[in-house]
Amino acid sequence: MIAAFGHLRPHQVNPLMVGALVSEWRKKYSANYTYNRRQSLQELLGYLTHFGAQPMKPPRVPYPAQRAVVMRGDELARLLANPPAYVRLFILLYLQCGLRRTEALAVTPRTWDRENHTVSVKVKGGHTRTLEITADVENMFLAAGNDPDEDTSFIHILRGRRISDSALRQAWRRHRRACGIQDTVTAHDLRRSAATILYAATKDLRVPQQLLGHKSLASTLKYLAPLAPDEARRYSELLRFDQFHPKEGEKPQ
Repeated sequence: MIAAFGHLRPHQVNPLMVGALVSEWRKKYSANYTYNRRQSLQELLGYLTHFGAQPMKPPRVPYPAQRAVVMRGDELARLLANPPAYVRLFILLYLQCGLRRTEALAVTPRTWDRENHTVSVKVKGGHTRTLEITADVENMFLAAGNDPDEDTSFIHILRGRRISDSALRQAWRRHRRACGIQDTVTAHDLRRSAATILYAATKDLRVPQQLLGHKSLASTLKYLAPLAPDEARRYSELLRFDQFHPKEGEKPQ
């Protein structure tokens, strides 16, 4: 957005420019990413009206369809079988702690509270979240050595040198391919898989909500994979008409 409008004065921004920008996003990015960027753009345009820009709204972007990609148990087992140490930690921070990529990279020795077995990191939305870590994750921290740099990401430490965001993406893709997992599976699907597994086991939305750090249950619902057709049919049987209105002489089920 800054690249598109940063060289202009607020009063020079017009609806045609805004429409062209959103159109470009829809061609380049995923539906979910475009939808979120459109929301941010709308906030920016509202802010610019205080400095002389005309009131305007960006073109509507369809609400993204719920993503249905969830990893199976055997796929998760292959992912965790023998990855490089830094990739293993990256996966565990997604899967067991519900963090995103940039949040995982922000986990450093300074953020780790050894006594309480927690880490405190700045997450999406700008607030700091304190979350419990698993024994698997803590063992990876311990593998980083006795005196690591307090402000260096554990992922960097385990790799032996810094790694850029794009290089980390590539490392994930290489490992995913080596494990024979489809290219359609993203690292972010680890969060979705964790949420779905926890909800399937507990039937309590608050459990995946806590893992993912969502304030709203509605946000958590978006992460859960839609029901498979056979599962949906099985549940629909609970609503059969004859259960509530039995034939004469029959007892309600």
